[in-house]
Parts: sequence; structure tokens; C-alpha cells
Amino acid sequence: MRYYRKRQTENEELTFEQAKDKALRLLEFRSHSERELTDKLKRAGAKDEDIEEILGFCRNYGFVNDRDYAMRKARDLKNLKKYGLQRIKSELYSKGIPAEYVEEAVAELDDNEEEILLPLVEKKLKGDFEKKNIDKCIRYFLYRGYSFGDIKSCIENLKIEYEE
Repeated sequence: MRYYRKRQTENEELTFEQAKDKALRLLEFRSHSERELTDKLKRAGAKDEDIEEILGFCRNYGFVNDRDYAMRKARDLKNLKKYGLQRIKSELYSKGIPAEYVEEAVAELDDNEEEILLPLVEKKLKGDFEKKNIDKCIRYFLYRGYSFGDIKSCIENLKIEYEE
């Protein structure tokens, strides 16, 4: 037999305990930045003073730490999603991470983007250096946060490699 929790209406406010339980349930599944957690609690109907107290509790026990979150998120975006530095910065800012933590997290990553980018560009182009295909490739990697200079450089290196 399944039991369903009564769904809250839009105007109903959460008690402190309900808001705290909600925050801990959210943090059970994945890490959140302070702003993400605040936004989700506000949407759920928690009061501002309760949210501040809950964030203090979470900080105190290490459940929420924007600096560590930024470091982990930046590493994941670089290694798993293969994003460039600009896209990583953008993603971290969108999560509400303070600028100093974003800069610190990005500085910790390897600087050599071209090394990572070269095999990705090669896979994307598949040896087809038509203008249309190159433009599409450039747009794709610009969107993923790589610099135009690095992308052009990789394409030029691949053209030379394929001509030999």
C-alpha cells in the first residue's frame, strides 16, 4: 500500500520543521548551492527567517558549502560534459556561486584547453573541412565555452594533419 503526502497549495506556508525536512531531503539527492536551496525552499512556501536559520544549520554541519560545490561542479563540467572555461563560469554563476569561488574553481582546472579540444574537434569534423561543416563546428564549441582562437587553432592543426 502506498501512502501519498498531502500536496501543499500555493499559498500554504511551511513550518520551520517542514522547511528543514524539505532542505535535508533536497540535499540527500545532490549538493545544492545556497541560492539554489533558498530558491527551492521559497517556492515550497518557507519563510525567509526560517530559510536563513536552515542555511545556517546546513553550513554548520557542512551540508552546504558554496566553495566546495563550485570546485566539484567545475571539475564535473570539465571532465564529464567537456565544457570550456567560459561555459563553466556561466554555469557556476547561474547557480548563485559568488565570483571569488567561481574564479578559484576555474583557476584550479587545467589551463590547456586546446589539448582537450583537439580530439573533440576531430571527432566532430570527421575529416570534412567544408566551410559549412567548419562553421557548424565553431558554433558548437563556442556554445560549449571554448575560445574562438583555440577552436580555430585546432581546426588549422587538423587540416595540416589531414593534408600530410
